[in-house]
Amino acid sequence: MAYAAFDLDKTLGFFEIVGPLAFLWSKDFLSNPEQSANNSSVRISRKLELQLARARESFARSLLGDPKLLFTVLRPDITEIIRPLLKSDHFKSAIIYSNTGVSYTVELGKFLIEKYCKAPNFFSLTADHWHPLRDEDRTGQFEEPKKTIGTLQKLFRRAAHIRKDVPVENILFVDDRNPKHLLAEQEKDGLTYLNIHPFVPSITEKQRENILFLAIAALDKHGLLKSSEYLESGFCHRTIPYDFTKQHTIRGFRELLNFVKTAMFEVEVEPTPWREGVTYMRKTMQEYLDQGTF
Repeated sequence: MAYAAFDLDKTLGFFEIVGPLAFLWSKDFLSNPEQSANNSSVRISRKLELQLARARESFARSLLGDPKLLFTVLRPDITEIIRPLLKSDHFKSAIIYSNTGVSYTVELGKFLIEKYCKAPNFFSLTADHWHPLRDEDRTGQFEEPKKTIGTLQKLFRRAAHIRKDVPVENILFVDDRNPKHLLAEQEKDGLTYLNIHPFVPSITEKQRENILFLAIAALDKHGLLKSSEYLESGFCHRTIPYDFTKQHTIRGFRELLNFVKTAMFEVEVEPTPWREGVTYMRKTMQEYLDQGTF
């Protein structure tokens, strides 16, 4: 059976610009040590959790309805690496194995890809920097985690509900990183490592503004801009660390929104000629699926 693991950032899409939206509506950003100087558990009501979840989904659906914005987030050739697996009789499980510390972008990537490719539950597990099965990957709190075969096997066992390790030759790993991750050591044992061409979009200031507008509209649609709990919560009153040495104090929704806008506009992009990698992607995917080891 075929088991595929995908990196997120610059592999499935470019999520750096939408990442700061997590400050608006992701509960884990209230206590995550990279995004909150409070670094303690913050409770919110079940009602507010549901409102926030609905706002995140509304925002994602708005992106899906606007291809010009959608493909500043998703790589335009995303179907080249998703549909071959969907069409294969050997396909068993796909996961996202990402080093991002922004859990929201993993959630968003999963939703957008599954909806756009009409592949419900395509990803049976997502693992970001903080996933509990990644303890052996982390060398330090703010250092990039490794990607290892030991952790990958744990993730596949959890995702596919199996007890034994997946045969290495049945694994496809897709990542843009150069130099490659430690998983490249398993290529000699049969692992297929698709070192994909990184996707970095061309995006205008107006498009960034439109993305932020869709987020505000989603918050408003689900009553959050009139919710006293939200407006008085740790989302709108908090201290956010940045640059490892400084802190930004938020006092109210307006200051939070200004912080998010600034963070979105500070992301620098150098567009890459992603189309050059399509032939290599197709060839590697086909060779992986045509092998006789499944």
